[in-house]
Amino acid sequence: MQHSIQQLMDKVSAMHTLAIQAHRQKYKKAKGEPYNVDEVTILVEQIQALAGDIYNDKTPHPKLAKDK
Repeated sequence: MQHSIQQLMDKVSAMHTLAIQAHRQKYKKAKGEPYNVDEVTILVEQIQALAGDIYNDKTPHPKLAKDK
């Protein structure tokens, strides 16, 4: 894993923030306003990109390589 634990926490936090933004944008219609489909799609794509980055990070962290 190339990312440190702190970096992983930051990515997960960013994903959470983006998810809240997407949810607020999508359900703004409850207030009688239409939501912007493109904006919600972009937010979801950003979440997916961050999740993919975490998922694909399978190489050993440099500090772990030193210990072996």
